[in-house]
Amino acid sequence: MDIAVVTYAGMPQLYPLDAPLVPALRALGMNAQPVIWDDPAVDWSRFGAAVVRNAWDSHLRREEFIAWADRVGAVTRLFNPAEVLTWNTHKGYLKTLEARGLPLTPTVWVAPGGTLDVAAVARERGWDAVVLKPAVAAGGLKVFIFRREQWHDASAKVEELAKEGDVMVQPYLTAFETEGERSYIFFNGDFSHAVRRPPTLASAPRGFAEPTGFTPDNAEEREIAHTVMEASGGRRLLYARVDMATDNAGKPRLQEVEVTEPCLFLTLDAGAPERMARAVIARL
Repeated sequence: MDIAVVTYAGMPQLYPLDAPLVPALRALGMNAQPVIWDDPAVDWSRFGAAVVRNAWDSHLRREEFIAWADRVGAVTRLFNPAEVLTWNTHKGYLKTLEARGLPLTPTVWVAPGGTLDVAAVARERGWDAVVLKPAVAAGGLKVFIFRREQWHDASAKVEELAKEGDVMVQPYLTAFETEGERSYIFFNGDFSHAVRRPPTLASAPRGFAEPTGFTPDNAEEREIAHTVMEASGGRRLLYARVDMATDNAGKPRLQEVEVTEPCLFLTLDAGAPERMARAVIARL
């Protein structure tokens, strides 16, 4: 069976940490190959399945990407499904998870065209620094950190970002500077492996740069990750990455659920490429 492993023009052979999926599928008898998502010459109906992996410009062209997913999902098996990609490419999905009682980093939402008095919000909530980011973004694009002496600039930046869409305002978690984040990776709803990811925000120290695999030992965080997985679709999802971080009170908090095109760090666990390949085949 022909299987398209979906990427984008800037990375035609896939990101190195994700590329092992192709040989793992081939080793199990599948004719897998990287395919660029917006290549107009591609006949998607000839593939038995299309697995979205490194479509890393999708947040820059969200409406086009969603329309593509609808078209492809109509002619082959698309993973994750088009409705999941639509849900996950706007961070408003976090509101749904928060309403279910999951512990998210506190967030103030600013609607398109809106404004926010950041100083007033920070005083009310006891925040010493804030992170601003668009609700449609990826890879740290347009993420800004402002501290107490910069509240006026922060309010101006919120207004600027809101001209383009919804904006999220959150407290800055100081643990990002030392711990970064932990990612829990699932295939077909089953836990596969976990990765520590280095700090990526502007204030993080240089030198802590490489993600590493680890064995999760925080029972509370593990339970949250599994609960988030179930709340986000469970076994409906071929792949999912649940990102966790430590808040300023020392408690684990959900940062994001990545079910569109997350890096899955397949090279950091020896069995992960085959596990994902078998998860794909189980869907077929």
